[in-house]
Amino acid sequence: MRVMITGAAGFLGRRLTHELIARGHLAGADGTPRAISRLVLTDLGEVPPLPGGATALDVRRIQGDLADPGILQELCAEPYDALFHLASQLTFHAEADPDLAWKINVAPFQALIGGAVSGARVIFASSIAVFGGALPDVVDDSLAPLPQTTYGMHKAVNELILADASRHGRIDGRALRLPIVLIRPGMTQPVVSDQVAAIVREPLEGRAFAAPLPGDLGVPVASAGAVVRGLIALHDVPRAALPPKGALNLPALTVTVSEMQAAAQRAGATGAMSCAPVPATVEVVRGWPGRFVSRYAEGLGIGPDADFDAVIADYLAHREG
Repeated sequence: MRVMITGAAGFLGRRLTHELIARGHLAGADGTPRAISRLVLTDLGEVPPLPGGATALDVRRIQGDLADPGILQELCAEPYDALFHLASQLTFHAEADPDLAWKINVAPFQALIGGAVSGARVIFASSIAVFGGALPDVVDDSLAPLPQTTYGMHKAVNELILADASRHGRIDGRALRLPIVLIRPGMTQPVVSDQVAAIVREPLEGRAFAAPLPGDLGVPVASAGAVVRGLIALHDVPRAALPPKGALNLPALTVTVSEMQAAAQRAGATGAMSCAPVPATVEVVRGWPGRFVSRYAEGLGIGPDADFDAVIADYLAHREG
């Protein structure tokens, strides 16, 4: 089986790549396991070294910007049986330059689907950001998307592109809408989701951090490990088990800021923790669902992390350095 991963140098892309190499197979169209024989890994950044199990695979790395016509042409010339599309420009940058974001978030995805082998499975990492407006406390698969950001709009458009190409029988497309994914390693970035990650990442790395949210505010989260398991499970399930458009939510663990901080303390955090709510950040997070669920996902064995201790354990087991 030939597998392509976009965004392969990102923290989710690296985890997915390593898991696929360790696993060695994915389900074929008839449901039986097919050995992974070739990996095409692409990202704007350099794809880091692969684990030893990759030596038996045919691996190609393509480094470059998806908005670059030359890079996109290279990728479209690569036949694949499975595409995991993780690459995306996030909210902060998409809001600053929507036209450039379209060239990165939407146009390449449409081109990659257009060049797919007939019947290829395309797994798209969508987002909780497709939902917006006056949300109910519990958001499930049946709620109609109403994005309030350029990033969320691009994710919603890609879900429709995926569903239409599947309807025409060109591909077998599936989308997994992700909640806030924790915990990305590295330094804190100027995006709300990473401000949430910093609540525990900074103290775990010995640095003081004042959460920009009140202690009693709940946030829907998932570990990188839960996301990777969900993406692979979504690839392998029969089409008939999916909702009509092939898009479903990754069930989230809802956890308060105080619960995050307590879990960080249990894990041995040495950095000081406090709360200093920032009104603009609080407003954004209060606009997220209190609970992010999916009856389809639960029926497929795709579920949330057991607790926030498990989210931290996942980070500590896979952090860099």
